[in-house]
Amino acid sequence: MTRAAESKAASLRPGHEVLILFVKAPTPGEVKTRLVPVWSEAEAAELYRCLVLDTLAVVHRLPDIRLVIAYAPDRRFPDLSWLPIQVPVVRQRGHSLGQRLIHAFAWAFGQGARSVVVMGSDAPELTRGWVRRAFVALRDSEAVIGPTADGGYQLIGLSRPCPALFTRMPWSTPALLSATLRTMSRLRLRFQCLPTTWDLDTPGDVRRYLRDSRPARRRTRTLHYLKRHDPTP
Repeated sequence: MTRAAESKAASLRPGHEVLILFVKAPTPGEVKTRLVPVWSEAEAAELYRCLVLDTLAVVHRLPDIRLVIAYAPDRRFPDLSWLPIQVPVVRQRGHSLGQRLIHAFAWAFGQGARSVVVMGSDAPELTRGWVRRAFVALRDSEAVIGPTADGGYQLIGLSRPCPALFTRMPWSTPALLSATLRTMSRLRLRFQCLPTTWDLDTPGDVRRYLRDSRPARRRTRTLHYLKRHDPTP
């Protein structure tokens, strides 16, 4: 990613509410790997791309929210030209997820953000109202978290930097949420929890998603792709 591309995100005004969407390059073999080998690496990567596009459709142009993408590129996808929506971008920095989260919050607060919410880009149940509730919570609390059914979280927000929430955490395990909540309590942070959502990570998640065909899903890229390409029995 070039400096010019990053500079698009460097114009935050003090006092903004900032939503940082973590996005990876949709590289086969690097995303949605828990679907493999039931899915091919290419199929899993295309599903991830659909999830990102659907997430952007939900959060793009949220009223009074400044949207920024924190991107993890690779040589095949060095920038966000694979997305149809132009969004300001910064590069993810750090070797671990914890380091990347610390950097993202530090960057936004360093730009003068009033509150910052960071979230993933692969939750099929995402709604504008759910995301908006995170920012409302931060008007009265110091932290907010959006749990996932597998014991992790899809969203975390802060009204001030707090690197301790991302240090020595059990990333990518069912213990992440409970460990984060314990740390919030130990630090005496005032926090709120959003309703639990879930990720689309495993073949079982895909089957569950297809079984529950709610009307709001009918136009999503994710559902359209799954109906055409789902290889799960």
